[in-house]
Amino acid sequence: MPCTGAQTVATQDDRHLSHRAAERGNRQVTAPKGLGSLRSVLLAVAFLALVAPVVGTGAATAAPVPVPPAPLRPAPVPPILPDDPYTLLAGHSYSSVGVIGGAIPGGGPLTVDFARGERRVGLDAGCNQHAGTVTVKGDQLRIDRLASTMMACPAPRSEADGWLTRFTSVPLTWRVLGPVLALSSPVQTVVLVEQQPSTR
Repeated sequence: MPCTGAQTVATQDDRHLSHRAAERGNRQVTAPKGLGSLRSVLLAVAFLALVAPVVGTGAATAAPVPVPPAPLRPAPVPPILPDDPYTLLAGHSYSSVGVIGGAIPGGGPLTVDFARGERRVGLDAGCNQHAGTVTVKGDQLRIDRLASTMMACPAPRSEADGWLTRFTSVPLTWRVLGPVLALSSPVQTVVLVEQQPSTR
């Protein structure tokens, strides 16, 4: 059946309206002036009726915004030591509550008393009492010139003095956290707790 000119114009207009309706989304479409084609208007309205639910569904089923990963915990910041770190220890007395990497012969405990004025330290690992000078630089603590009493002790406490001499013969790494003091040699760590409140 041959097409008339009016039908050809309507078909081209239908394509034009369909394309413009897709661009406009939900906006109201009116027939172009001078083309009072009812069929064109109906086709445009039908197209919008089909497109609107799809657009709405697309918005409703859009992928959720990804939840950002939990922030990484920053590495612990080492404490800022004063110019003279010994002031953090002066006047404090500690007693051991545990040893990592071994044990004190006889069970200890190791007691450490830091003098308030002069840089001296008193130590006792369960047998004789020891005293010496102490030097603190940064996180390193060194005990020198140990002198001790000469009391005889029964085994196994008789081995405590030798253990103490070996433990303090090298620079020790020290850490203080509240009432807890940790002293570490290359092979052992002694954990001590403060026995008297600070009077600084």
